[in-house]
Amino acid sequence: MVNFSFFSEKEVQRLTNANNNKNYLHLNTDFKGFKEVMDINKLNKIISMPGLWHSQNFKMVLDRNAISFNKFVTDGEKLGFSKTCPDPIIVQDYIKKGASLILDDIIYVVKNVKDLASELQYITWGKCQANLYFSMQSHQAFGPHYDTHDVFALHCDGEKVWNIYENVEDNPINHPIFKPSLDERIEKAGKIKEQVLLKPGDLLYLPRGQYHDALASKNGAIHIAFGINYMKPIDMMQFIWDQLVVNPYLRSDIKNLKSISDVHEINKKISRELDKILNDKNLFLPMLNFYKEFPYSFVDYDLKSIVADGVQYKISDSIKLSNQNGQMIISNGKNSVPVPKNFEELTNFSFSEKNISFKKLSEHFKDLPESFIDEFIGAMKQMRVFS
Repeated sequence: MVNFSFFSEKEVQRLTNANNNKNYLHLNTDFKGFKEVMDINKLNKIISMPGLWHSQNFKMVLDRNAISFNKFVTDGEKLGFSKTCPDPIIVQDYIKKGASLILDDIIYVVKNVKDLASELQYITWGKCQANLYFSMQSHQAFGPHYDTHDVFALHCDGEKVWNIYENVEDNPINHPIFKPSLDERIEKAGKIKEQVLLKPGDLLYLPRGQYHDALASKNGAIHIAFGINYMKPIDMMQFIWDQLVVNPYLRSDIKNLKSISDVHEINKKISRELDKILNDKNLFLPMLNFYKEFPYSFVDYDLKSIVADGVQYKISDSIKLSNQNGQMIISNGKNSVPVPKNFEELTNFSFSEKNISFKKLSEHFKDLPESFIDEFIGAMKQMRVFS
């Protein structure tokens, strides 16, 4: 059972149902935790860290036209930067003209964003990325469009009106054939089905392919789009690629195709080989594990714990402990050394733990002086038992 920090059980169920049925959902909530994920002050703080930003994750758009990164970049010499990055003065000048700011991949920039992404991954069992959008009133960054992933849009500051259109693209993916022009998107989107006003703390779920657009109704509208990608059959095909490579027939040469019937015969042979591979019971468990491990594993640094625990030592699996005629022996398969009698108890404990530290030894052997434990660790390091 997962203890959710951002969602109640009822909200989790509503999101799960909407996700399973591919229906958009406006989750109107006054949950304080949502409102604390991001605001204008936090945005100021993170964009004032020039070392984080570059052409791949810091973008600007003015009235549906992308602004080249080169137009707002600086080498940082006058501003104390150590590398090329966005120029705060030029960026803010563009924003004064109504430009929108887009920050991609901010999961590791803000802890609350990562925590919320983790919960969304658990609810959906997909891979999550998070992009931030900052907009000025009545200036639109994008026209009608769809995304190639599910979107959970958390509104953080200001207000924004979202237009939900009547049409949905059928399972689009990130591929050139699913990148229509603006005119094509406008035509294919159809009529506006519903308008949703998002305020801070609101969450809007949009399934993959749902046509939509949005327009800030107040200056300084901020939302974070959590994009969720799911495993697809084509991912499974990539997973079994090695099985295709080792199949002799699928590596064979195709020659002398003279008719449609020849092509048909080749396709039938390919189909039979694929059927054998996909129905190989030895692949079922690895494919299941591939699915189970599909979401990202978000991790944090925890230097405080490392400092508290001290230096850690690991005993290699190749080093064995044995007893020969009452003498404790350490061996690496080639060489063996006896363990001094006064170190036997410490050695036994260390091998049972595999990962050991001064702190762990001191806590377990409270009556031993620190100098003795230091001597033991030094001896184990000298014998290359501890690494």
